[in-house]
Amino acid sequence: MLAAALLHDCGKLTSGLRTPGRVIATVLAITVIKTESDVSRWSSSRSTWKRSVGLYRRHPDIGAEMLADSDSDFLTVAWTKEHHLPATAWTLEPAIARALHEADDD
Repeated sequence: MLAAALLHDCGKLTSGLRTPGRVIATVLAITVIKTESDVSRWSSSRSTWKRSVGLYRRHPDIGAEMLADSDSDFLTVAWTKEHHLPATAWTLEPAIARALHEADDD
């Protein structure tokens, strides 16, 4: 559980964004980059900045893949992939997922 709490946002590293860029990416994710089609388009953009924002938006999937490739345990990989999904989509034991969600508090 500790590894999941500490590593769930590791996919953000691939974006290369620093704090100001992450703030802008978060606002864009809420206002502009809403659909999977939008995310895909931004992630594959020729513009370095747009691609970085798209990768940032995909950080749960990217992070889960990174951790799975590193043979991380199921709980860590699952929480990394699911931490921005609604509670109804979580696959972890509800008490564990709720505790991780409350610890993340985003």
